[in-house]
Amino acid sequence: MMRLCQPKLIMRLPATLTGAWQCTLAGTGDQAFLREVFASTKSIELHLLGPDAGTRDAFIQMQMLAQRRSIALHYPAAIELIIRHHGQPTGRLWLHEDHDGLRVVDITILPAFQHMGGARACLHALLNLTDADGVPVHLHVLQDNPVRHWYAELGFEITSVSSLYQAMTRIPTVEEHQHEQT
Repeated sequence: MMRLCQPKLIMRLPATLTGAWQCTLAGTGDQAFLREVFASTKSIELHLLGPDAGTRDAFIQMQMLAQRRSIALHYPAAIELIIRHHGQPTGRLWLHEDHDGLRVVDITILPAFQHMGGARACLHALLNLTDADGVPVHLHVLQDNPVRHWYAELGFEITSVSSLYQAMTRIPTVEEHQHEQT
């Protein structure tokens, strides 16, 4: 029988990442970095806006505020973490836990640090925690995002499909977790 998500599972994640890749709770001092991470996901839109810095800044501010409001509405207990490589901020991990399990709301690594294992380290640590607690993990991924195949390799299965996104869930089993520990 699957157990419900243990309180503060997310808060245990930083202690499990002790190598080159770590995560820390995002704070008020991280806002400029978080803006940079968000802007890195809008390169196409920024290119179309042209070179005017004021227009680009206003666009990023508006879009970032809309994202934060949407997350606050749909995932009120979401916690934002900063992904770090040897202490340097490299990305963001936004997680939400409730009675349905744990949701990866967003994981974004700055382009200069992609393909270096940061997302992998964070997700493996997270999945070890959720496996130990018997907690399912949910996420949404764009249908044309190649990372969806990696999620499938990690045991995520498609639970629904919309015109843009695939909803995926990973349900751990005791046998899987015991096998990983040996």
